[in-house]
Amino acid sequence: MEFISIDELRTEVDVNVQRLEDIFRFGFNYRVILHGSGLEFSQLREYVPGEDDPRRIDWKSSLRSDHLYVKEYEEERNLDVFILLDTSASMLFGTQDKLKSEYAAVLASTLAHAATEAGDSVGFCMFNDNVLNYHPPSKDSSIYYQMLNYIVNPAYYGGGCNLKKALMHLINIIDAKTALFIISDFIGIGDDWHSPMKTLSAKLDSVFGIMVRDVRDSFIPEHIGNTRVSDPFTGKSMIVNMDAVRRDFEKAASEQERAILDEFHSSRARFVKVYTDQNFIEPLIKYLELGT
Repeated sequence: MEFISIDELRTEVDVNVQRLEDIFRFGFNYRVILHGSGLEFSQLREYVPGEDDPRRIDWKSSLRSDHLYVKEYEEERNLDVFILLDTSASMLFGTQDKLKSEYAAVLASTLAHAATEAGDSVGFCMFNDNVLNYHPPSKDSSIYYQMLNYIVNPAYYGGGCNLKKALMHLINIIDAKTALFIISDFIGIGDDWHSPMKTLSAKLDSVFGIMVRDVRDSFIPEHIGNTRVSDPFTGKSMIVNMDAVRRDFEKAASEQERAILDEFHSSRARFVKVYTDQNFIEPLIKYLELGT
């Protein structure tokens, strides 16, 4: 199987990481989302137009004088960022420029790079039927490069998707002060992951689900007739009249996506969906800033 090379991966990360790194390093809302308070008030100083975020103006203090003031904070940087990456067989599907697995590889690597550069500890593991290449959070930048080498290795891709096992593996070994990013298409994950998801969400600072989908996971074009389709997990294939099943397929896909979203929200976890034909930076920045 041909897969994205480590040079291609690093190039894409370099293109995307700067804006995301600013969210990790300077984004006030990001800190509130991930750290809870995460900041300790230090002092007031005069507002500098063009340099300070207007949202940080302390209006109560400013109204007492003829000047605008912002609060300065001393940051409590004790957050761990942990990335859980799905490498199961369904991730090896793609009709756009990238397979879902390649798109997810760039996304995961960009998150890791941005967090590392911002001074957060980063950990990761991959999962399919099993938990692969677990690395506990560390500020050591070598973790990022180890992650890249694992992510581009086709040997770690394929097989089923045992999300429950991956979540259970993490429950007792990652610290409560952790922001967990789960990157997956959430296809073939079954129904037995709900309990460990709720447990992790209750324990950890934040849990973020990032659903990576190809447009054909959700929509079928009109007038394509008979097509051979295969089950990514069993390899079984059959001829299907896609025009006859299109509406039912799209309804089932929408319902499955909604069920995943509802489960994350009921667990008090956050969730966003991205398609592989769009750049993930804009929705991800909005997602981190607004916490939606």
